[in-house]
Amino acid sequence: MSTTGLSTEVTMESFLTLFTTQLQYQDPLDPQDNSEFLSQLAQFTTLEQEQQQTEYLSDLSSLDTASLQLDQIGVASEFIGKTITYSDDEGEGEYTGVVEGVQLEEDGTVSFVIDGESVSISNFIKVESTTTTVEGETETDSGDGISSVGDDTTDDTTIEEL
Repeated sequence: MSTTGLSTEVTMESFLTLFTTQLQYQDPLDPQDNSEFLSQLAQFTTLEQEQQQTEYLSDLSSLDTASLQLDQIGVASEFIGKTITYSDDEGEGEYTGVVEGVQLEEDGTVSFVIDGESVSISNFIKVESTTTTVEGETETDSGDGISSVGDDTTDDTTIEEL
């Protein structure tokens, strides 16, 4: 008799079924040895503990994945409103666009939203430098996270003179 098509994995449910069937059909005048009975109970307990550990490890893996996704969303959100350079999915062409938002895709990856389209963060190449003026000072972001602030005024006009 070939067993190649049968599963070798014993589930807790199948173990319980076999165990209760064995108890049901044992001879009451010649009951099973206590040590054998305890051995089977120990096997059942071990099987149950292994299943609980597997579920626990699966839950930990899910938490790690969720944590990684939250980290990626946090980092990607810092690019909202900035012009970035990115490649297409084949890595051949380079494009630029303003990041309008960030979204979590169905497959669990994080993407930028540029011109209403999803762009995977794995296609990100660089951030374009931006310059903003706030009350007479110019702040330049070089794209590497370092900003410099300088006085943008060229004359000595004060608010009181206006």
